[in-house]
Amino acid sequence: MSVSFWKAEGKIPIEQTSQSITALNGLDFSGGQELRIKVPPTTKFIKPDECYIQGDFLITPDTTNASAVALQLHERLAGQSLIRDISIYSSAEKGSVLLEQITNYNSMVSVMRDYDTNDSLKNKRALTEGATVWKPQTRGTLGTTRSECADSTDTNPYFNNGANASGNKVSDISYRKVKLQIPLETGIFRNPKVWVNMLTGLEIVITLEDAVKVLRPLDSVMRNRRLKLNPRFHSINGSTAPDNWANASSTDTFYITTDNSNITPSTCGFVKGERINFVDPSNSFTSTFDNAPIIASINASSTANNGAGLLQVVLTEECELTSASSITNASWFMYSDSLHTGDNAYNPSYKFSNVELVVQEVDMGSSYVNSVLSSMKEKGVIVHDILSAQNYRYSQNKEDVVANIRLPLVNGRAKSLICMPTDASVYVGKNLMNGHLTYDIGGTGNNEDETLFACEQLRGISDHLTDYQFIYDGRLQPSRPVRCSKISSKTSIDAQPLIETTKALQQAEISARSLSEYNRNFVISRALALNSGVYDARNKDFNLQVNYQETTAPTKNHLWLNFCFHLRRINISQNSISVEY
Repeated sequence: MSVSFWKAEGKIPIEQTSQSITALNGLDFSGGQELRIKVPPTTKFIKPDECYIQGDFLITPDTTNASAVALQLHERLAGQSLIRDISIYSSAEKGSVLLEQITNYNSMVSVMRDYDTNDSLKNKRALTEGATVWKPQTRGTLGTTRSECADSTDTNPYFNNGANASGNKVSDISYRKVKLQIPLETGIFRNPKVWVNMLTGLEIVITLEDAVKVLRPLDSVMRNRRLKLNPRFHSINGSTAPDNWANASSTDTFYITTDNSNITPSTCGFVKGERINFVDPSNSFTSTFDNAPIIASINASSTANNGAGLLQVVLTEECELTSASSITNASWFMYSDSLHTGDNAYNPSYKFSNVELVVQEVDMGSSYVNSVLSSMKEKGVIVHDILSAQNYRYSQNKEDVVANIRLPLVNGRAKSLICMPTDASVYVGKNLMNGHLTYDIGGTGNNEDETLFACEQLRGISDHLTDYQFIYDGRLQPSRPVRCSKISSKTSIDAQPLIETTKALQQAEISARSLSEYNRNFVISRALALNSGVYDARNKDFNLQVNYQETTAPTKNHLWLNFCFHLRRINISQNSISVEY
C-alpha cells in the first residue's frame, strides 16, 4: 500500500468569480449578422462548462402586413436556434489560430435537446434558455399529442397576448424582452476542466440565424400542425341549440367550444388583429368570405350556452360566408390565416441586444501560475484534449432513390458519426413558419394529430428511407443493412436504428435520456469506437449508402449534416498554438 495514501497533500484554495464580457462589434444584432466576443489572456483561467452567452431577445412583428399572430422561438432549441455557425479562435496576440469551428451549430444542438432531455431539463431550459414546455392549462382534449408550443398564457415569455384585467383579449399583442442565457455546446465550452486562457486567449465568432427559420406561431392556431388542437366552432348564437354559419349568411360574432381548454380568453391562442379562417375536420375544405375575418376581441361570455359559458369571438366587421359548405357546430376548426395574407411575404425580425459572455474566472494563485509556466519551459508544450464536432455536408436531390454519400473524414481520433438528412427545399418565409407544403412529420391521417408538418429545417427527416449501411476500412459497417422502413412509414419503430443512435450519442457524450423524438428529429448514427476508444478515420474511404423506397422517392431535397464527433488536441507552446484533428 502506498504511503502517500495516508499523507495529506497540499491543496490550492480556489476562488471563482463571474465577469461579463460584451460583444466587440455592437450592442444590437439581428438575423444573419455576426457577433464577436473576445476573452483576453488577462483572464488567466476559466471554467468553460459554466460560461454562457446572455442577452435580451425581442421579436419585432412584420408591420407591413396588418394581420397579427403570436410568435415565439423554437420550443426545444429556444436561444440555441439563434446560432447558425460558431468559430473559436485564439486571440490576435496568440496568432488567431482557429481552435474549433462548427457549422450548422443549431442543428447539432437539436440532437442534444431532443435526445438528452427529461422533464427536469426541459423546465431548467425554460428558465434559462427561453424554451417553452407543455402546460396543462392549454392541453388538448381531442386526442392530440402533447405540444410544447401551445402556451398562450402569461407564462409564455415572448409575448403579452393582449388580455386585460378581466382576461378578455381587447388590446393588441405586444412582445416582451426575454433574458436568454445560452450555454455554448462546443468542445471547448463543454469541457469541465479548467482552461488555461492566459496562454491562448479566446475570440468567439457567431453567425446568427435568419428570423423566419427560428420564429414560429403556436401549434394551437396552425392548420398544418396539430389541427385537432385548434379551437372548434360552436355557433353564431352561442345557444344550447347551436346554429351553423350557413352559406350567404353574415355575422360579426361567433362562439367556440370549450374543447382543447378554450375556457378563458388567455388559454385561447388567437390574439386581437389576427386574420382567421375555418377548415373541415378532414383538413380538405376551407371557408371563403366577402371580407377577411379579423379578430377585434375575444371575450368570456358567462351567459352563453345556457349559463355554462363560452368564448365569444368578435370580428372587426360583418363577414358573409361565400363558400358552399356551412361551418358546422362542434366540427369545423378555426385556424390562423395571418401568414397567408396574399402574395406578400410575412417577414418578422428579432433583436438580440446587450450580448455578453459571462465567464467564470478561476483564481489559481500566483504559485500555480508560476508552476504552469515553468512546466511549459521544461516540457515545451501544454496539451488540451476537447471533444468537438466537425460537419461534413452533402447535398442530395429528391429524385435519388439510392445515394452514396462520401465522407472525407480527416479526424485522427474519431468517436462517432451522427448524420442528419435535413430538408433543403426553398420556402417562402411565411410558409416555413406556418408549415405550409413542408415535410409531413406525422403522415396525414396516420397518427393522433392528423396533420403534423415541420415549421423549421433544423432537424432530420426520414422521408421514405428504407435502409442504410456504412462502408469504411474496406468493410460494410454493420455487416447487414440497418432497416428504417417502419420509422419512415411513420406508423411503427425499427429497433436497430435506435440502438445504433444510442451508442453513437454515448460516444459523443450526449446522454440518450429520451428517444421520443426519433421520428421528428431523425438521424443516422454510427459509433466508431466504444467506451474511451477512438478510431483513426484518416486515409479511409468513408461512405454512407442510403436506399429509399423504389415506388416512393424522397419528397424533399436533402442537405446531409454529417457531424463527426472527435477528440481534438490543442498544443500550446511558448511561441505557437497548433491543433491536431
